[in-house]
Amino acid sequence: MKLVIKEYLTSLRERGELDALLPDLLSQMGLRVFSRPGRGTRQYGVDIGAIGKIEDSPEKVYLLSVKAGNLGRKDWDSGSEQDLRPSLNEILDVYIPTHLPEEYRNLPIDICICIGGDIEESVRVNITQYEGARKTEILQIVEWDGDRLASWIEKYFLQENLLPEGARPLLRKSLALLDEPQASFRHFTNLLNSLTQEKFVKDSQVLITLRQMNICLWILFAWAREAGNLESTYLAAERTLLYAWETAKKYFSKQTKIAVSIKMAFYAIHTVYQIILREYFSKILPYTGKKHGLSTAVHSTNKLDINLKLFEVLGRLALAGLWDYWKLELAGEAKEKQGDQQHEIEILAHHLKLLIINNPTLFLPVKDDHAIDIFLAILLLSLSKKNEQDIIHWLSQLLDKATFSYQTHGMYPCIHRDYLTLLNHPEYRNDDYRREATAGSILYPMIGLWAALLKSHDLYQKVQEAKKTFFAHCNFQFWYPDKNTEKHLYKNDDTHGATFSQLPIEQDEDTFLKEVWNECAHSDAFKGLSCVKAGMWPILLVACRHYRLPVPIDFTLGYQSTSE
Repeated sequence: MKLVIKEYLTSLRERGELDALLPDLLSQMGLRVFSRPGRGTRQYGVDIGAIGKIEDSPEKVYLLSVKAGNLGRKDWDSGSEQDLRPSLNEILDVYIPTHLPEEYRNLPIDICICIGGDIEESVRVNITQYEGARKTEILQIVEWDGDRLASWIEKYFLQENLLPEGARPLLRKSLALLDEPQASFRHFTNLLNSLTQEKFVKDSQVLITLRQMNICLWILFAWAREAGNLESTYLAAERTLLYAWETAKKYFSKQTKIAVSIKMAFYAIHTVYQIILREYFSKILPYTGKKHGLSTAVHSTNKLDINLKLFEVLGRLALAGLWDYWKLELAGEAKEKQGDQQHEIEILAHHLKLLIINNPTLFLPVKDDHAIDIFLAILLLSLSKKNEQDIIHWLSQLLDKATFSYQTHGMYPCIHRDYLTLLNHPEYRNDDYRREATAGSILYPMIGLWAALLKSHDLYQKVQEAKKTFFAHCNFQFWYPDKNTEKHLYKNDDTHGATFSQLPIEQDEDTFLKEVWNECAHSDAFKGLSCVKAGMWPILLVACRHYRLPVPIDFTLGYQSTSE
């Protein structure tokens, strides 16, 4: 396991990765971190500052200067501002005399050369001489290389008496099967289950578990990035975020010291999730503007594989944009941050439209539950009025192709989810099979809902006509959270939610919307969800996409004032 951890450490980047892990590691070791990595402010060589005892040593101040990977001559003193030697000089000349907190100045100080890999022989003599020349009775320069960090991670994050039996093999299996994403993800899910299956007796156990989940996800991500296959990591990141919220949610209304630490541990997992999102889409976005660019990248001659993968990418891309919108809300009145986030939202919305335009398979879903991904995409696009006609055109084309395919016994949207069943769809070209395969739908009423919200009377009428002509047998329905949703949503460990069946699509748009929204008004379940109350509402959308739950209609309530 130590070799696995060291390999992971070596592959971490300096900013936002290695320096994001170290504060949690130090806290887990019992140290108090008084200075964390910052952006936009001078730190005078100190990336992380902490105070405490490590193993048998006396209480000390630890000032860390962090570098990624191995440390060679070009990283030591090549003339760049990012070199290690100038950073160490700044710690000695500026940070300790002027920025070290007054109460720590009488304590011994360790200035730590902290690297994810090894110190190369080409620079070994230089560093040894530098360390020896600056050693005093109360100050020394020490080396924390990948071996030492890996030992501490193994001891303090993944120690045998804390990890459930069999957890380490599950992590190793997940890493070994990265080229088989579903198998890798299955083992990682079993790992998460093993970490969270026992009821937590102490708050400290919650904190330890969240940190273990964080480090396991980091290790999986680092190995997946090296292997060039992020699929299992993306799925694992979503699952970890949801499990972490279930574990930490009750502490978000508290301000105790342990609650603050638990919230920080959750945000650390959220940060890894966001990093994985960026890494994933760095591989996707360059191809959205190319005709069939992503369809051909699926590397399958089977149109079902292409359809399933492209709708999955659609939902993921939309969700990334909605997270950016959440960040825009957090930015508040900070105009600079608002501008950055608004720009990111516009970029992702633009790529979303390119994805749809250049991949025609996105005009005809093979699964009815692709309505989830389509709903997410429309939520993102609807943030700008200039996209409204594009949304209407897309939905209109989608409805036309679905009804034509239904008439001709093609690959029309069906209720089936099993891959082998979908592979044979339509298995029979007769009316009985068609009625069975379209017994219920969230897709067609979703099109009607957005037609009503965007005031497209023509599209709404087309949905009404489709219902009357082709889908009179079909139960048009929406899903709503209920009193059991909060308990089961984040781990999907039991059924929950309520269904509004036989939606009144035959009514006019205003009546239809009132009926749908009245169901929202009659239940406080949505507002009562912990992620909604805490302002972390995208977690609900992650759960919907990940577990294939319909997106709650409550997300459209912002249209009420414009519809009245």
